[in-house]
Amino acid sequence: MSLTKRTLAELGVGVGLLALTAGLAVDVLSPPRRAGAEKARTVVTNAMLQAARTDNRCTRGRVALTFDDGPDIYTPQVLKVLRAYRVRATFFVMGQKAAARPDLIRAEVADGNLVENHSWNHPHLADLDQAQIDWQLAATQQAITAAGAPAPTLIRPPFGNTSATVDGEAKLLGLRVIRWSIDTDDWRGREPGDIAASVLDQAVPGSVVLMHDGVRQSAATVQALPTVIRGLRERGFCTALATD
Repeated sequence: MSLTKRTLAELGVGVGLLALTAGLAVDVLSPPRRAGAEKARTVVTNAMLQAARTDNRCTRGRVALTFDDGPDIYTPQVLKVLRAYRVRATFFVMGQKAAARPDLIRAEVADGNLVENHSWNHPHLADLDQAQIDWQLAATQQAITAAGAPAPTLIRPPFGNTSATVDGEAKLLGLRVIRWSIDTDDWRGREPGDIAASVLDQAVPGSVVLMHDGVRQSAATVQALPTVIRGLRERGFCTALATD
């Protein structure tokens, strides 16, 4: 083989390996697609809604139900369940999704739910500089109010990851940092029964429950929601907003 042919052959192999490596890097480094890229399964049934009871006694105290990462394709079904049980919840929404689905923001507000700040596109806020943090929070505030909701007063940092800079920028925008006390891990693909059990086994007065309406696994969360609500009420808890 001539030097020229050999050089071209080696170059071809190198380019092929580079392309393969790049493809693997994309697969490994790219985050999973969110639910917005997929089609929602219909998991709310008439029987599920007809079985709903609306009593909401507080013999043991309040528990706040919260949902992250929406609004998205499973949000309408979450709202159907909440409406049937006359439950108000707190939605920590992403700015880019609020801008893309303002109708769902308006639907959340119309039902008496709170719509709060969860950053623009879900970064680790503590890893950003001050200007980037300010943009993430301020742009989300603007998207939410442009959709017709009151200006948020709460910020739930993605992953619960915050810092003194994040807290300071939040305060400048009139936002109070809030996290959760019960993590259902519903985004991990858990079964509906396991999601519900994680709430009912840990609930105490003042609990703040973290669930998700904006991930691909949110169908299971919708299925678990009636059991969560009924179970809390049977135990003497009433469902409440995160600020109640």
